[in-house]
Amino acid sequence: MVQLIPPRERHSNCQIEAQINYKDLIAHPADGEYSKSAPLRILSMDIECAGRKGIFPKAEIDPVIQIANVVTRFGEEKPFVRNVFCMDTVSPIAATQLFSFDDEKEMLLKWRDFVEEVDPDVIIGYNTSNFDFPYLLDRAKHLKATKFPYWTRLKTKQSEHSSSRFSSAQLGARDTKTTNTNGRLQLDLLQLIQRDYHLRSYTLNAVCAHFLKEQKEDVHHSMITELYNGDSNSRRRLAVYCLKDAYLPQRLLDKLMCLVNYTEMARVTGVPFNFLLSRGQQVRFLSQLFRKSLEHGLLIPDVAKEGGGDDQYEGATVIEPKRGYYQMPVATLDFASLYPSIMQAHNLCYTTLLNQETVKKLNMKKDEDYIQTPNGDLFCTAKVRKGLLSQILEELLGARKRAKKDLAVETDPFKKAVLNGRQLALKVSANSVYGLTGATNGKLPCLPIASSTTSFGRQMIEKTKAEVEAKYNIANGYSHDAEVIYGDTDSVMVKFGTTDLAEAMKMGQEAADFVSGKFTKPIKLEFEKVYYPYLLINKKRYAGLYWTNPNKWDKMDTKGIETVRRDNCRLVQTVIETSLRMLLIDKDPEGAQE
Repeated sequence: MVQLIPPRERHSNCQIEAQINYKDLIAHPADGEYSKSAPLRILSMDIECAGRKGIFPKAEIDPVIQIANVVTRFGEEKPFVRNVFCMDTVSPIAATQLFSFDDEKEMLLKWRDFVEEVDPDVIIGYNTSNFDFPYLLDRAKHLKATKFPYWTRLKTKQSEHSSSRFSSAQLGARDTKTTNTNGRLQLDLLQLIQRDYHLRSYTLNAVCAHFLKEQKEDVHHSMITELYNGDSNSRRRLAVYCLKDAYLPQRLLDKLMCLVNYTEMARVTGVPFNFLLSRGQQVRFLSQLFRKSLEHGLLIPDVAKEGGGDDQYEGATVIEPKRGYYQMPVATLDFASLYPSIMQAHNLCYTTLLNQETVKKLNMKKDEDYIQTPNGDLFCTAKVRKGLLSQILEELLGARKRAKKDLAVETDPFKKAVLNGRQLALKVSANSVYGLTGATNGKLPCLPIASSTTSFGRQMIEKTKAEVEAKYNIANGYSHDAEVIYGDTDSVMVKFGTTDLAEAMKMGQEAADFVSGKFTKPIKLEFEKVYYPYLLINKKRYAGLYWTNPNKWDKMDTKGIETVRRDNCRLVQTVIETSLRMLLIDKDPEGAQE
């Protein structure tokens, strides 16, 4: 029974407020009708301050002179609100509302009223966590604008900021500020991009040049006070600059699909949105495990760690590379979701782990009731008990398969983006399951699962090499002896010997199907691409021209080579890029050496 709350009795500024008994709530799976996204309102904002020459602005001294705002509905390309709150007069700007003020305190309070009226679900900007939001709150406090902080959705709750420390895996182990805006999600594009992308520079100008291929309005921070102290035309130039800085985060959000991808990750893992920004992979995995355990009436032990934090187990295998410059096609065969599929195929889970004592006590039969992994651990078969991890992975990968199927037939760009975000979130979640069983300092480590998974992986890479080389050889009627020139974790590189690209692709597909038949389902080897030509320098260091069809190459692909390192000087980058282009595209090794 849902009861709507009348406006005068509401605790929030929400457009609709209702109450319901928690037992009456229904959590629908994010499929079909319930996979759609709500038309969230997104406010992107930026502020300008009149600082003193050569001194970074201080909220106790330097005034806020402009606040630019762009409001968009999630899934729509163009904003439906564009405005700038300005101190003093400003000449008109096309398709933009300008609000001029003589009093800074009044401007801040009117902006607060604007936020409440627009009622954004999401507030975004660039470096808003460390600058804009704290500055606005501190400036309002200095001006004694006591009503200003109330721009959360809870009527009695103020916005406030505090410092927190992000881990090195998140933002390079440094202090950053967070502002609590209860009921309104807050995204700082600078933090998101620093988390997920390695760039040479993270200025808004550099980031826009990289992702949007455009430069923003060029007003140096040293000019801001001078433009403000000029006339209405110079303040117009400043307002255009401020407005652009408010619009670009929205453009970046759309381009990088941040909100789409994080929304889908939250749906898949069942954790609050802000956990995805402030916490690591473990909480996502545990959330799924708790959910599945609840269905089966199982309790999860509170285990800090298993043994010492330095417990080690043998990782993936790497077939020694046969280094060289290959001027013939090299087919790449990849295991699809290798570790998740191994855990499914062999029922590896906390709930299926056995010891010799239990096997004897229950008179269990090998291969029928339990298996022994290549490194000697024992797990019961799915016939005896299907593991929770296997069920979680089955659901994640099954949902990913459905999302990819829907993606293939969807024509609406926004819906395509949502589906793509969903399949990526499902992939990341499935791949994280194995890693957390081996995290000895984590919440629920289990080295027998982790080491058994990698031992099966090593066995499979070696078996793939043996099977391919045993089948594709002159003795079996083929024109050349196939040779596996490199293998790493979940893929092998095969030189079939042919110089014909189409034939190499055909043999790659045939070999993937042939070897897949040798393994327990759902383990599957896939043919994805051919490198032609291919430069194999060392383990995890190679470059090649990447082909997925025989008519035109897709891209120049590199791994572990200095072109992508941010700490290299431009000379190193230029020399290596030029050399690689001559080697791979021009097929001119002599010129590249020279």
